[in-house]
Amino acid sequence: MNVLTDAFPTSVEIEGVEYALNTDFRNGVDIMLAYEDPNLTAADKVMVMLTLLYKEIPPDLHKACELAVLFLDCGEERASGEDAEPRPRLYSFGHDAKYIYSAIRQTHGIDLESVKYLHWWKFCYLFLDLREDCFFQQILSLRRRKQEGKLTKEERAVYYKMEDILVLPEEKDAETREAEAEFMGKLIPSSGGHS
Repeated sequence: MNVLTDAFPTSVEIEGVEYALNTDFRNGVDIMLAYEDPNLTAADKVMVMLTLLYKEIPPDLHKACELAVLFLDCGEERASGEDAEPRPRLYSFGHDAKYIYSAIRQTHGIDLESVKYLHWWKFCYLFLDLREDCFFQQILSLRRRKQEGKLTKEERAVYYKMEDILVLPEEKDAETREAEAEFMGKLIPSSGGHS
C-alpha cells in the first residue's frame, strides 16, 4: 500500500469476510495505553485491543489479533530474527500525553482535542514527523542519549533536574523494585551461619 495513492484502511478481511475497524486515533491511543498498563494481564490487553479496534470481533481471534497488530503498526510488517528484539522505550502515550499533544499542535497546527476524527495512521505519521525544536523531541533526545550512555555533563544535570518528566513509569518501577530488593537483602540476613 502506498499512502500517497491509496486510501487508509477502514476494515480487514478474514476468511472472505470484511470486518470494519474503529480507526479514529483515540482508539489507537487507548489501545496503547492498555498495553502500557502494568495492572492488565496480557489476555486483558488483547481483549482491550480487539474490543476497541473491531466493530464486530471476528471469530478467528488469532487472525484478528495478527491483523490488529498490523493495523496498529500502520501496515508495516514487524521484523523477524535479530531485528525483532525490543528496543528500549523512548515515550509513553500516558506519561507524555501533554507533550505529544502540544508537539502535534506546534508542528502541524492540529488541535487534537477539537478534531472530530483522525485516522490512526494519519496520527502516527504526524507523530513521526515532529519538529526537532519542540519540547517533546528534546525529551526523546535526552532519553535516547541516556539509554546510550552518551549524556554530556550538562545534559546529565538537566536529566536529573527533570527526572519526573524524563523517567518513564516502567523505569521508575524497575528502579523501585531493585532498590526494595537491595534494601530487603540488607534487612534479611542470609541463611547459614546462624545457630
